[in-house]
Amino acid sequence: MAPSRRLVIAILAAGLPLAACKLVKNEPPQVASAAASGSVATSFDNPAFDPEKTVEEIWQPKLLPYLKAKAGPFAELRALAPDEAGKRFGHRAVDSMPWTVAATVEGRITAADTGTRAATIEVDADGDGAADLTVQIGPVFKGTALRDSIDFLSFNSFANQIEYAKFGKALNAHIYNATLAALPRDKLVGRTVTLLGVFTLDDPKAKPLVTPAELGLGEATP
Repeated sequence: MAPSRRLVIAILAAGLPLAACKLVKNEPPQVASAAASGSVATSFDNPAFDPEKTVEEIWQPKLLPYLKAKAGPFAELRALAPDEAGKRFGHRAVDSMPWTVAATVEGRITAADTGTRAATIEVDADGDGAADLTVQIGPVFKGTALRDSIDFLSFNSFANQIEYAKFGKALNAHIYNATLAALPRDKLVGRTVTLLGVFTLDDPKAKPLVTPAELGLGEATP
């Protein structure tokens, strides 16, 4: 065989493995851990999947009752070690991930940062005048604590990691559209607040960043 022909064949053969490979983005730790535990994830999207409809179907009949049954009083939860708090009031998909816990909170709003789309309020839950937790009021939310708090739907419930991510975003969007968008953002400080929310115990010493599932405002307090 001529040298030039052998060279062409070698180049074509070397290119075959590359043509058979598909590049997939690195996944978040929870998704990667879930995939390693037995689910095969794919990078292809499913145009038929409707995350908003999925959230609508579970919010009232399943998600809120589940969180209300799971939640513990904020002060009681914070007094526990992370593993004990997680076992009593939380959920995690795999042992290597931090717990996501549900809590009920009653307190007073001490500050509000509403000049950003990732708006938050600071809440004093023990009456000492200092904020004990930060509550996200959107429309942009950090993290997927609502998604990660439930045990009746998991990564394995979805066709791929794209659907799982869209489901998490749809949960955040639902609470914003249903409740948080109507908050009087220029009249929040000083008012009492009650909420059912979730947060991740990734740093037990840090002030929690809470995503609400329910939130109600009371009157301003002196």
